[in-house]
Amino acid sequence: MNINPGFFPAVFFILLLTACQPAEPTKELYQQQLFTFGTLVDISIISDNSEQTKQTIDRISAEFDHLHSQWHPWKNGALGQANKNFHTYNSAAFASTSSVINLIRDSQVLSKKSNGLFNPAIGQLVKLWQFDQLEDENYKFKIPDPEKLQSLVAQNPQMQDIVIDNLQIKSNNPVTSLDFGAFAKGVAIEKMMSLLKEQHINNALINAGGDLKVLGSKNGKLWKIGIKNPANANNPSEKAIIAAIELKDNEALFTSGNYERFFEFEGKYYHHIIDPRTGYPATGTQSVTVLSKDAALADAASTALFIAGPELWPDIAKKMGVQYVMLISDDNKIYLTPAMAERIELLTDINPVILE
Repeated sequence: MNINPGFFPAVFFILLLTACQPAEPTKELYQQQLFTFGTLVDISIISDNSEQTKQTIDRISAEFDHLHSQWHPWKNGALGQANKNFHTYNSAAFASTSSVINLIRDSQVLSKKSNGLFNPAIGQLVKLWQFDQLEDENYKFKIPDPEKLQSLVAQNPQMQDIVIDNLQIKSNNPVTSLDFGAFAKGVAIEKMMSLLKEQHINNALINAGGDLKVLGSKNGKLWKIGIKNPANANNPSEKAIIAAIELKDNEALFTSGNYERFFEFEGKYYHHIIDPRTGYPATGTQSVTVLSKDAALADAASTALFIAGPELWPDIAKKMGVQYVMLISDDNKIYLTPAMAERIELLTDINPVILE
């Protein structure tokens, strides 16, 4: 069995090596890396105030850790407690935090727009696959019991099953468990961008395992990002980057890929993006990249479009309101929206399919 812990970012900094030579001598690049939300987070800030920048990076680090503890689906934070209460209270209402309720409310809107393909209510399905154990080298993987998977799929937990009344919530579906793994990073990055703006920091990048958002520029140049080639994502001897794109102020770029967290069992490959319609990893797609001003939307949409696959994704993209999309299918076809085709630079001989 081969196990991949998912520490391979979906994007790369292409121009990062030149950032230490700023156009303005008083501006410096400050960087820090931390591990949170189950991934490596890189913080890059260009500033002329070293003390303020260091304090801001410390605040961002602390806030990431706090949100991760509160939004972890199975630990003792607010979300973990809510998941326990869904079963303890058995359709009766209970109190939760405004932070969790905001995640639920925003996810309900996006889930509806995605026709339920973005569905954080399938936490029990996700937990059965045990992808959260990938970091444990001693863990022995096995495929979940098909009957358990089928039972959960048949009970069809949806975000719309959750009823919100001020700070009280309840679920009308007994198998509801929330896992915001396809949304929380985007929401957290948006919060960090607000923190940066409050500190009057206008040029920065926060990259959470390849999902990122930028402010301003890098010493007058746009932030240029390389997008991983999913076919060679975990083979450093092959060409690693399939495309590049320059990000403008306040833009986010999120990629969902089948190479991020996976394991191989008895000769078959299983990745972490679960299709709520089947209970198994989604098929047909290698990766989806979404560009948006809203990191939370980009996060949710990249997952929904990955699950939608090559045939259904254009309709879901329109419903979710995302214009900039690149999808790479299992047969190595590249699909682009017209808006993305104008922005992206492909570094491959593959001729893309551009939607009309």
